[in-house]
Parts: sequence; structure tokens; C-alpha cells
Amino acid sequence: MSDTDAAQVEPIHQGRIVALDRQAANLSQQDLADFMGVSWYTVQRMEKQPVIKDVQRRQFLVAFLGIPAAYLQLDTDTQEQWAERAELLYNDDPMSFVEDLVNTRWTMLLIGGPRHAAGGLDRLVQEVEFFAQTVRERAWRRRAHTQLCMTYLLRGSVVGELLHNQQSLAWYQKAHTVAWELNDAELMAAVRVSEGIAFLRKEQPREAIEYYQHALDLVTGKGLPLLRGNILSVLSEAHAKAGQGQQCWRNLELAEHILEQTAKARECSYRVFNAELLNGYKGTNALLLRDYDRALRLLDKSLKSYDQTRVLEKARLIVRKADAYYGQGNVDYCTDTAKEAFTLASTVEAKTTLVRVKGLHTRLLRGAWARERGTVELGMMIADYERKYRPLTSDDSPSVPQ
Repeated sequence: MSDTDAAQVEPIHQGRIVALDRQAANLSQQDLADFMGVSWYTVQRMEKQPVIKDVQRRQFLVAFLGIPAAYLQLDTDTQEQWAERAELLYNDDPMSFVEDLVNTRWTMLLIGGPRHAAGGLDRLVQEVEFFAQTVRERAWRRRAHTQLCMTYLLRGSVVGELLHNQQSLAWYQKAHTVAWELNDAELMAAVRVSEGIAFLRKEQPREAIEYYQHALDLVTGKGLPLLRGNILSVLSEAHAKAGQGQQCWRNLELAEHILEQTAKARECSYRVFNAELLNGYKGTNALLLRDYDRALRLLDKSLKSYDQTRVLEKARLIVRKADAYYGQGNVDYCTDTAKEAFTLASTVEAKTTLVRVKGLHTRLLRGAWARERGTVELGMMIADYERKYRPLTSDDSPSVPQ
């Protein structure tokens, strides 16, 4: 056998492949361990293994990191074998594996931002589509299609965070088609909320209000306190952007009543609603309505108790603080806070926040603070980022309140 032939048949070192793809995704061993729900030592040991014996773990890594299935010996099954394995999975533990994958990826978006969530996401979409097509038993089919809807919704949310608004709306339409076929009010409402966010990102608050109101109508009388509270919160922001202060605060008052409810319910929409989020919306709306002192108090209150792992949302709140300081005329606090927001947002590729900071910097340059030290330093940060990556521009770029 020649050296060439020997090289061709040399087995792939699966652990080394995982390590390389993990590093390419800018994840530490601890990051991967957290997402897998295992210890750091388990990941370290796994990356030393020529063959990863646990099939489900290999399936997770393929979906999570986007590793080609052939590298982890997962492409040898025929479609019939996949279907047979899926049936066994449903009989043994219905849809838990698929649900765990989708849940993990939503967590990645909320914590690690769109860049981390995007890696291998197309592969995950294909896997969930296949599962949904495979299941024939009625109860399991509904559950599988629920995950399919949420996967489409996730895909749209990721590209939306990357400022590809039209692509996100196309994915939301696919999600709505599945939700409508299931006649599931919760799923349809979750899609409408996401569509509303897309229009709000395009600075079309009145269109967003229509989508949010439809979502609210769908869940009225259905329970779902987390989803209903979230809808009222985002609806309040749309009213604030439209200059409708009375409706804005009324919706937040209704949301606060929901927060007082003690009943816990299982919801599948992944919409978040809690006291920290509510205070964040109160602060954001006060900013939009130009009550800057109140905005700063409320934003600080929200950030003080905010979950530190939710970097995406935290960066959004911090740039709102910078906007409020701008409204007060406090240039030093404005630029220092904007730099903090930009640094945090750049770690998770939160482009909506990065673009908002750039918009704030543009306004600083056009005013009396163009030569202030903070303005210059902020401009250098933005220029350095754009040299490394790409210009922060988009047809859907969010504006900042004047």
C-alpha cells in the first residue's frame, strides 16, 4: 500500500474535529460544556477521543457546530434507517432530543447572540424538517411540527438580528404557515410578535402595532401569561415610537398586572417576560417619549438585576442609556456608556445595537461634541470594528430617537 493510499484510509480523529470547529465558532471548552449540559472536563476528554461513542452527543455536535455528518460517522444511514431510529426515539422519549436541540439553539441566541446561534443552524433546520416529515402518529406529529415552527422562527430571528430583514420575514412566513396548519394560537401569536419586531426595526411602528395587536387578540383568554406579558411590553414600545404615550403606559400597566400573577404555565414560544424586562421597556419608552431622567432611573433599575448571561438584551439596554445621556446633554456619560454598549455588543455580533451606537456617534459628529475626547474614541472603536469585519450599514438600520 502506498503512502497516499494509507493517508486515504486513515480514520478521522473526531475529537480533534470537534475542537477545531469549536474554536472556529469562537467557543471555549467551558462554553461548549455549558451548552451541552456537561462538565468542562467532559468536553476536554471528548476532544481527545478518536471516536466519540455517544451517538446522541455526535448528533448534537453536528447540529450545534455545523460539523459535516460524515466526519462524525452520521451519514451512513439510509432514509429508512433514519425513520426507524426516529420512531424508536418517539416511542422511548417523544421528541425530547429534537426539543432539546431547538431549546439549546434558542438559548444560544439569547445568551451568545446571532453569530453563535447561526453556526450549523441550516443543518438543524434540515434535521427538524426531516423529523417532522417522518412522524406519522397524530400526537407526535403535532409536537414535531411545533418544533418545526419554532425552528423557522429561530432562523428568522437570527437573520433579523444580523439585519437581513426581508430574509427574516420570509422565515416568519414559513413559521406562520406551520402554526396556521396546526391551528395553534400560541405559535401564531409568537410569529406575529416576531413580524412586529421586524417592522419596528424598520422604523414602522404603526405596522408593528397591527401585528402586536393581532398577537394579543390570539392569546386573549388562552392563559399564556409569559407570552401575553411580552406582547404587551413590545406593543408599549411601538406605541411609544408612534408618540402614543397614553396607550404606551396603559399596556405596561396591564403587563405589570400579569407579572403579579403567581401561576406558572409551560409555554413553548420562548418569549421572555419578567420584572427586569418590564423595567427595561419602561426605561426604553420613557426615552422614546423624551423623559430622559425617568429613562435613566428605570434602565439602571433593570440593569441592576438583569441576568448577566443575557448579553444581547443587556447591550440593548446599555445603548438606550447612552441615548438618554445624549438627550440630557451629558456627553461624557453618553460616550462612555456607548463604548460599553459597543464592546458588549461586538462580542455577540449584536448588529442592531452596533448600528444604533454608530447612529448615535453620527449625531455626535453633527453637533457641538464632534471634537470631544469621548466622541473621537468612540469613532475609533467603530472604525476598528469595521476594518476587521465590514461596514455597519443596512437598509434596515435602526434610527435613534432625536
